[in-house]
Amino acid sequence: MKIRNLLLSMMLATGLTAAHADSKTAQLKTAAATQSAGTRVVMLGTGHPGFDSKRAGQAILIVVDKQLYLFDSGPGYMKNFNSLSNLPWMPKDTLFSNDSLYGAINKLFLTHLDSDHTLGMDEFLLRPWVQGRSTQPVVYGPKGTKSLVDESLKSFKSDIDHRTLGSQPSNNTGYKAIVHEIDHEGVVYKDDKVTVSAFKVPHGSWPDGMAYGYRIQTPDKVIVLSGDTRYEERNFQFYKDADILVHEVLSDAGNQKLSPDWQKYMLEAHTTTKQLAKIANVIKPKKLVLNHAIFFGQPEQALVKEVTDDYKGTVILAEDNMIIE
Repeated sequence: MKIRNLLLSMMLATGLTAAHADSKTAQLKTAAATQSAGTRVVMLGTGHPGFDSKRAGQAILIVVDKQLYLFDSGPGYMKNFNSLSNLPWMPKDTLFSNDSLYGAINKLFLTHLDSDHTLGMDEFLLRPWVQGRSTQPVVYGPKGTKSLVDESLKSFKSDIDHRTLGSQPSNNTGYKAIVHEIDHEGVVYKDDKVTVSAFKVPHGSWPDGMAYGYRIQTPDKVIVLSGDTRYEERNFQFYKDADILVHEVLSDAGNQKLSPDWQKYMLEAHTTTKQLAKIANVIKPKKLVLNHAIFFGQPEQALVKEVTDDYKGTVILAEDNMIIE
């Protein structure tokens, strides 16, 4: 009898232990799924046309349930992808596989064709391909984007031939971008997770329809990227209800120290801190992210203060590798 009771107790304990283990496994899976889900904005490059050792050229990555959407491809931004390796909400970092981080870097949206936003085009086309991307990437941008892509590939023909015609394992598709030149406002891209809408913005002497901002609707957020633009009340309609408004900014104090001709140019192309505070007071985004900051000798916190003196909401100065949720 004692032996039978002992066996029964052992069986019950084993069952309870297994049930506990199953419950714990389920909790871990739920936690992992929660970590992986949702929308994140990664500031891969936050610089401007000048040199800044802390800031790569313009590039903003939006991650939604491990799908990647890249906006602009300025110089040097791709090295910052490495900082995202092995995060639970990113695709796996597996070399020589399309089913990986490298295969997922396959959607690029350009705001305009200034070089500080496009000098990394060849990196977008070629580096993920060398690491295993086999699907054709798609590139959206204003008129001239196709020429930019075609000429980038032409300039690297020797490299492409070396990899495709030599002994290196490779494919003939992962660098051949499908280009969509934007010629209208409204939805330019849509999948089961994200809708991307483009809107025209005024930026210096670029003709109408050659510079765009983007409004991105995800399952849990509205993100608006201003692109490079001067203060323009017409833009307000596209900024409305933004959870995260990523907006370019120019130090007002710094600009006032420039010569009159440069001041005039800057005000035709960019938005000052005082103007951005005015925008934020109207739009009231949940988070205002200062991007493409042009300091002109002003300390970083001085530029932020120029905004927060007049706007009391949440203000974040963008830095490379910053993750905003």
